[in-house]
Amino acid sequence: MDYDLVVEGRAVTPGGVRDVQIGVNGTRIAAIKRQGLKGTKRIDAMGCLVFPGFIDVHAHLREPGWEYKEDFTTGTKAAANGGVTTVFDMPNNPVPATDVATIDEKLRLAKSKALVDVRLFGGVNGHRLEDIARIADRVIGYKIYLARTTGDLVLPHPLLGRALSRIADTRRPADVHCEDQSVIDSSVKKAYSSSNRADSHADLRPPEAEVRSIKRLLATRTEARINVCHISTGSGLRLVRHAQKTRVGLACEATLHHLFFTRKDMLTNRLLRTNPPLRGEADRSALLDALGKGKVDFLVTDHAPHTLEEKLTESASGVPGLDFYGGIVAWLIMKCGLSPMTIAKVCSGNQARFFGLRDRGNIDLGTRADLTILDLRSTRRATSRDVFSKCGWTPYEGRDLPGRARWTISRGKPLVTDFEMS
Repeated sequence: MDYDLVVEGRAVTPGGVRDVQIGVNGTRIAAIKRQGLKGTKRIDAMGCLVFPGFIDVHAHLREPGWEYKEDFTTGTKAAANGGVTTVFDMPNNPVPATDVATIDEKLRLAKSKALVDVRLFGGVNGHRLEDIARIADRVIGYKIYLARTTGDLVLPHPLLGRALSRIADTRRPADVHCEDQSVIDSSVKKAYSSSNRADSHADLRPPEAEVRSIKRLLATRTEARINVCHISTGSGLRLVRHAQKTRVGLACEATLHHLFFTRKDMLTNRLLRTNPPLRGEADRSALLDALGKGKVDFLVTDHAPHTLEEKLTESASGVPGLDFYGGIVAWLIMKCGLSPMTIAKVCSGNQARFFGLRDRGNIDLGTRADLTILDLRSTRRATSRDVFSKCGWTPYEGRDLPGRARWTISRGKPLVTDFEMS
């Protein structure tokens, strides 16, 4: 039997890392054997690692409303470039995605323009909690912002319990941005007319803002499944890990930039302003250690593109990350010692299980033929010339990364072939 596509390489499968041939028919994996498969098309990935397609559960693709920053086409090209085959888009557009009509329009745009699979988060509007149930069949989950960030979608903390109760009824998970606005407001007042250092943003949103917000979230009684977004502190991580001992359905994520950079890097790179901010080396090391031990559930980009002008003149918070997801994964393997099996879990398997995507997340018979093939044999310096995101820049400019996605295959179709967009 000839398959539509045969991929041969060192695959990271539920049974371990092994040299195999993967036969693809249509959009599904139809065979996995040591040898002997024949195909109409063939990819020789020997010397590379073949992963289940990466799933980024935290990205801001900006459309509709901010298409000058990013849109579904450019954002998903960036995803494919980084080895990401499924992207979850956040709801904090200029018109927040909180109601049926707005979400239907986003779904229409994504379907017509996206190169990879896009799923949408619904926003939670404190003035219209009844919309939570109305949009349930259209969204992958709900995003709750407990502090002001890009956009105006903020849930007052007194409404958190009621919102989570309604979310629990939908059986969808809640992603929660944990920063305490009162701590931020107090820090801003204290810092008024003080330091103009390039890293002063970290003082305006201090670690205590994250820690206090996580404590308040964990003290809220709910049956909703919760993912604590972009943890940036060791203290916040320890709170979540302790709660997980007695609480099911609780997860947490770490971003590429909180793992790669520290606050010190802000002194020489004005583009590294993010919410929550970069922290010190102790916090970064705690996150890396936890990720390697499987104590962080998801590796995410929090891809948040802005124009260079906005970053340099308006101090916009957020950095793009999708283009270099594969490059940072290579760095985690080659420089930080993470195992390929751990990478497969935190980049794909855990996401698929937590969010109920039963057709992906593993290399197995019958699953979607979403594959990310990393070449770890050569170091490449990150440059904006390799960026497909519309913003046109990367925070990793000039950094040497020990590998990247050589092939990205979505539903059996190669989107990236030998490092080039197909």
